Amino acid sequence: NIPALLDHGVDDEGRPWFALEFVDGDTLTAWADARQLNPRERIALFLHVCAAVQHAHERFVVHRDLKPANILVDADGRARVLDFGVAKRLDTEGSTRTGVFAGFTPEYAAPEQISNGPVSAATDVYALGVVLYELLSGQLPYRFDHADLRGAAEAITGHTAGRLDRALVTGNAND
Repeated sequence: NIPALLDHGVDDEGRPWFALEFVDGDTLTAWADARQLNPRERIALFLHVCAAVQHAHERFVVHRDLKPANILVDADGRARVLDFGVAKRLDTEGSTRTGVFAGFTPEYAAPEQISNGPVSAATDVYALGVVLYELLSGQLPYRFDHADLRGAAEAITGHTAGRLDRALVTGNAND
């Protein structure tokens, strides 16, 4: 459930490049919403995402930017995880720290990313939880001004996520 690597190299200016299999599809949440999938069907679709992330983790790769926009569902209904551009190998020398607000989407970031802590497979597992929450409820588990990155950090590290059961019943996790 990860597009195939077709080719790679280094350009004339020393920048690495790679070409992946093209995935013609829609984002995870848009695809599920357009087909009005029920919760059971959404979870079945999400299992494709989990399989892809597990595959990466078994190879010591942490994605670090899992979000619906980086997960496309193809015409066959198969979810594909894309954009490993900020991924990190855990079995290499060097820091696994991301740098505050660099290379990831704050709405889906794990607390250790927001606080510039060490990144691990748990970072992706946290993001998977946020993606699943949104896939099931149609909203993110935290409320903050998306233009205010400091507010995002406070929401993620200092508040408990809204209850999913409330979001499913009322449409608002904070009711």
